[in-house]
Amino acid sequence: MSSTGLDIGEQAISNAAKSIIQSQLDEFDSLEIEVHTDPLKLTQGQIDSLLVTGKGLVIQNDLRTEELVLKTGPVDVSMLKMATGVFALDEPADAEARVVLKPEDVQTAFNAAYVKQKMRGQKVELSSGEKVTTDASNVKFTIPEAGRIAVEADVMLIEKVETHHIAFSAKPKLVEQGHGVTLEDMKYDEAANDMPELTRSLIASTQDLLDFRTFDIGDMTLQFTQLDVQPDQLVFQANTNIRSLG
Repeated sequence: MSSTGLDIGEQAISNAAKSIIQSQLDEFDSLEIEVHTDPLKLTQGQIDSLLVTGKGLVIQNDLRTEELVLKTGPVDVSMLKMATGVFALDEPADAEARVVLKPEDVQTAFNAAYVKQKMRGQKVELSSGEKVTTDASNVKFTIPEAGRIAVEADVMLIEKVETHHIAFSAKPKLVEQGHGVTLEDMKYDEAANDMPELTRSLIASTQDLLDFRTFDIGDMTLQFTQLDVQPDQLVFQANTNIRSLG
């Protein structure tokens, strides 16, 4: 998104906001900020609308977003705090968000150090009653068809020094009121699911990874309103309440 067409004041505050938000991000490909207002309102910290467009932003759990778009209506910005490098709002503001995930980026997040650490050392009780410690590796995440995702992984039972291949596909759905993601209409590869306890553990890890309602851009929490699993990407629509952006 280009900031062409902004006046000098809008361009100045857009650039200031961009610098502040960029300083909070560990990794991204591009980031554009557009602030729209008039000069008189700007002197009072009043903004008519704010548009944030990011490409390749890495949010929580080492999860890269193909695209993240955040759009607000009127907001009041603390100009005093902005002068000190903090993009804070005088009052929380409502916004709409759009987040696009590519399956290869979800797969990368599964195999990144942070998520692997969370998946390592999980305790699972087998049907025999024996409790074992698991470690997952070689996780693959794909979209085999519109509306469905597929996940497979090698799961080691550390105490037994055994490795089992786990595979399933499912339809991701938003839970009530958009407070998370659940998986429904499960389908299993029977040859790759001889231990259902391990499959349930991988399902839980998948739901956790896709639940990125709180992420490291300022102070906001997403409430999902729509999830569209397209043949080559997952598209989330959400509402959010912003308190700060950096």
